[in-house]
Amino acid sequence: MLISSVSLSGFLDGVKEQETLDEVAKLTAAGEQLSIRGEGSEIILEIDLPRGAYADFGTLPGREKNWPENADNYCITIGGKSKFYPAYASFSNPELNGPLSLGPGRHRLFLSTQVDQGSGRLFVLISETGADRRT
Repeated sequence: MLISSVSLSGFLDGVKEQETLDEVAKLTAAGEQLSIRGEGSEIILEIDLPRGAYADFGTLPGREKNWPENADNYCITIGGKSKFYPAYASFSNPELNGPLSLGPGRHRLFLSTQVDQGSGRLFVLISETGADRRT
C-alpha cells in the first residue's frame, strides 16, 4: 500500500508540473512574441497556476538578487522542488528593477515591453491587473 501511495503522489506531482508548465508557456510565448515586436508592445492574458505551484520570471532559484543577469530565465516550484528554464525574453517586474513571482491561482496579467536605458536591454514587464488567489 505504501508503494502505491508513493507512486500516486509522484504521478500527481507530475500532472501538476505539466499543468504549471502549460500555463507558464502562455506567458513565456507571449513574452517572446512581444520581444520580437520591440519596445511599446502590450498584451493582456490570464494564467491559472495549480494549487501549490509557483512561478518566478527573470531569475534562477535562490538568485533573485542577481537580476538582471538572470532575467532571461524562469523557474517553477512545486512541493519545494524547483526547476528552471531559459527563455528568449528578459523578464522584469513592473518597476523594471527585479524578477516577478506568481503563486497559485488565476492571474490576469498585463505584459509590456520597455528598454532599460542603462543597459539598452529590452525587458518584458509583467504586471498583475487582478488576481483570484487560492492557496
